[in-house]
Amino acid sequence: MWRYIVRRIFLQGIPVLLGFTFVLYFVITIAPGSPVTHLRGLPNIDEETIARRAEQLGITEPFPVQYVKWLGRVLRGDLGRSFDSSRRPVAELILERMPATILLSLCSILLGWGVGIPAGILSARRQYSFLDYMITFLAFVGISAPSFFIGLLLLYVFAAKLNVLPAGGFFLAGEPRTFLGYVQYLLLPSLTLGLGNIAGIARYMRSSLLEVLGQDFLRTARAKGLSDNLVVYKHALRNALLPILTLMGFTIPSIFSGAVIVENIFAWPGLGSLAVQAVNERNYPVIMGINLMFAVLIFLGSLIADVSYALADPRIRYE
Repeated sequence: MWRYIVRRIFLQGIPVLLGFTFVLYFVITIAPGSPVTHLRGLPNIDEETIARRAEQLGITEPFPVQYVKWLGRVLRGDLGRSFDSSRRPVAELILERMPATILLSLCSILLGWGVGIPAGILSARRQYSFLDYMITFLAFVGISAPSFFIGLLLLYVFAAKLNVLPAGGFFLAGEPRTFLGYVQYLLLPSLTLGLGNIAGIARYMRSSLLEVLGQDFLRTARAKGLSDNLVVYKHALRNALLPILTLMGFTIPSIFSGAVIVENIFAWPGLGSLAVQAVNERNYPVIMGINLMFAVLIFLGSLIADVSYALADPRIRYE
């Protein structure tokens, strides 16, 4: 197992990350606009000052030179400094926003798995019933509806019309941080971010459990007189969860990437709002730092899925 993990990291993970960062840096450098575009039109700012600022940031150098310098800093553990007026280290900006994004993402993941798996089991056990059709319909709605639409709809109903939940943000200045306050601020963004996850897991769980329930060894278990609950929850569920474990590895990066949209809808002070701000300002180091983190999460997610699959099924061994 350890040899497999090391091979995945050095023979697959590192080359893929290098290729991803190369393409991303190339795309953001050839995109319209630059980190100094916003200076044009400001009073008392001439073209000479703008050119001097561009030279200070290093964006006048050829793309290969810029990329090699950025990669060299990353290999030394330095993500660079932001291009804005603060010139703060990118790692510091990411660490400052990370806790809010992690909190929102964990709540969305727990909501997705805590609701999706029971809903899928219930749908499979009541196949072709009204409840099964209702769960299937809601799952298709959750998968099909874009997160920005769901978020705006929830804001309109619960914040604007009913006025029972805050419209956004994360605790006002001086507001005491209570458990109820966390629930109120987290509920709408977590539900928006986790709804697609709930729907997807419910559908996967239903189809996987139905496939397992139709196998011969479970029919034999029923013929021996075992109760339906024992057959489902002791014998069928573990086998049905194997495909879901593969899905689990990709849940973490998808949740983090989905947070980019949701955090901006709810004014959540996390990495998503920082990423959008960086793109608008053409802040190359911040864009690269956040996307590099997402790329690492995607690779780690796939690796975790492979390892957890082998741990759950003794028949699977990686040589």
